[in-house]
Amino acid sequence: MTKRCLITNPVSNANLLVGYLKEQGVDCYAVIEMDKVEKMPVLSETKKGEFNAELYQGIFISADDVPGPEALPFDIILAGSENGVFLADLLSQRHGLPGNDPQHSQLRRHKDAMQQALANAGLAFIPTRSIDGPQAAASVLEHWDSYPCVLKPHSSAGGEGVVLCRDRVELQQAIRGADWGGFSSTWSDNERFVLQPFITGKEYVVDMVAHEGQYFVSSVCRYIRCDELGIDSCPFVKKFTFLLDPGAKSLRALVEYAEKAAAALGIRTGAIHMELLDSPNGPVMIEVGARLHGTITPVLFAHCYEPHLLEQLYSSSVMGRDQVKPASLIQPGIISDVISSEPGVFNSPDNGFSTALDRLESLKGMQISIEQGERFKKTSDLFSSSMNAAFSHADDDILWQDLQAFEALTGSSLNGAQLSPPMWQYLREEYCAYF
Repeated sequence: MTKRCLITNPVSNANLLVGYLKEQGVDCYAVIEMDKVEKMPVLSETKKGEFNAELYQGIFISADDVPGPEALPFDIILAGSENGVFLADLLSQRHGLPGNDPQHSQLRRHKDAMQQALANAGLAFIPTRSIDGPQAAASVLEHWDSYPCVLKPHSSAGGEGVVLCRDRVELQQAIRGADWGGFSSTWSDNERFVLQPFITGKEYVVDMVAHEGQYFVSSVCRYIRCDELGIDSCPFVKKFTFLLDPGAKSLRALVEYAEKAAAALGIRTGAIHMELLDSPNGPVMIEVGARLHGTITPVLFAHCYEPHLLEQLYSSSVMGRDQVKPASLIQPGIISDVISSEPGVFNSPDNGFSTALDRLESLKGMQISIEQGERFKKTSDLFSSSMNAAFSHADDDILWQDLQAFEALTGSSLNGAQLSPPMWQYLREEYCAYF
């Protein structure tokens, strides 16, 4: 019998999830909260194309429009993005399907609630103060003495709205300049901001799939952030993603902590995307998303891991726990996000850009959010990065040659930040240290 899946707010991953499910014979439906979509800025045709309505058997524009289980029974309900987490929890309960408790959805969306849950479970956490509006900032500032520190919206993602403050003056400026009451890219109102001490350490992300509270690791990646590369304009935005072997002994503590943190946050089913720091005191979670790794990354996972993330999620959701296996790295992989150091116009005469990309042997996929002749912004967060590309090859020399060629191309066409030879040497040494 054909399975039915409802995907909530599938506005990330460029149709990857629904495309994979359809290949497995699953009929897919979508619910997209149009009242929230209408609050977002006008999207380019390229961005609109990230949602392909033809892939779905039916599309609903609000939770209230989704038929009940008697009228249209679903076998699976999955979050299609960070914006779909609340909705997936709510509808899973409504339809009597496995899911995460909607009474605790805030643990999986709000940064202050996340950290408090870790603390309550006796796990390492980042001390977090919530600021409920600019008028409340004065009382928080009076007792805050941890610098440098970070100010960020309580439900943002991708580095959006995150500000590093080195002293009290910079923190006061950040609070005044914060987008209070704004509407974020994760479809949340910026009613609250959180304040945290700046924690040093290398940044990682652990992706997992949960089934009835059991966790299956899908990947471990190392994020190379802009601050590590001396790009000061957007320090918390990742520039490169190194795909690592989840079974490596050096990563065991990260994985074990991630599993305990997922349990503390009440994630019992579905995909998990957890960002962590390997701090001087050991692993500590930055934040979690109860959803798939975003952008083009699952495409590269399919080349580099076995089983890969989408395969694990399908097996967990449809085939059952006995069919889910932890992932192993089968081929190296790296993702590059373009960091535009200045605004400009994307202009590639005679399609020279595409032709040059076609020559890159290790290029496995690319996602671009702008069109020829369109203006692009200076990168301030992940959402203002206009392009990313995925690379994988068994030959490390080819992998790194292609990666540097891509950086040179985007440097000329998108004002991509360029790295010095010593910095390239550092990156390769850092990468090779894991293998």
